[in-house]
Amino acid sequence: MSWSKIIALTSVVLFICGMLIIDCALAGEKMSWHGTTFNTDWKQIEVGDEEGHVLAVYSSKQLYVNNKTAEKTVSSGVNTMDINMKTGQGTVSGYGVSVDKDGDKIIRTVEGKPVGKGHWRGTFKYIRGTGKYEGIKGIGTWDSYSMGQGEPSYVEVDGEVEMPGQ
Repeated sequence: MSWSKIIALTSVVLFICGMLIIDCALAGEKMSWHGTTFNTDWKQIEVGDEEGHVLAVYSSKQLYVNNKTAEKTVSSGVNTMDINMKTGQGTVSGYGVSVDKDGDKIIRTVEGKPVGKGHWRGTFKYIRGTGKYEGIKGIGTWDSYSMGQGEPSYVEVDGEVEMPGQ
C-alpha cells in the first residue's frame, strides 16, 4: 500500500470522527454523514524490525455533510498510525475536534484498521464537548475509501449521539 493511500485512508478516519459531531442531536439519535478528508501534515519513523514497518503521526482536515439535514461541518484531527507499508497491515488511532459556527467543540477518539485495498474501517467515541455540546455522548463506525494516491478520501459515518438536556 502506498503512502498516499495510507495518508488518504487516515484522513478519512479523522474526517469521519468529525462528521458525527455537530448535529445538535437528541438523546440516542441516530446519525449518518458522508464527506471527504485530506492530510495536511505527515511525519514517519521506520521501526526497523521488518521492511516497511513505520510509525507515523499526521494531521488532517475534514468536510462532511449530514445525510438527514444536509448541514456541512468542518473538522480537524491528529492521529498515529502503526503500519507496514509493504503489506498494508496496521492500525490507526487518534483524536479529532469539530467546531461549529458558534465556536462550540466536540472532541472524539478514533481507531481503525485496513479491511481492503484503499479501504479502512473503524470506530469513534465522543469524549467531551464545550458550550452547547458539554456532556455529549456518542459512538459509531466509519468507513474510508481512498480516491487515489495523494488524493482526499471519501468517508461514510454512522452512529448514535446523546445530548444532555435535549
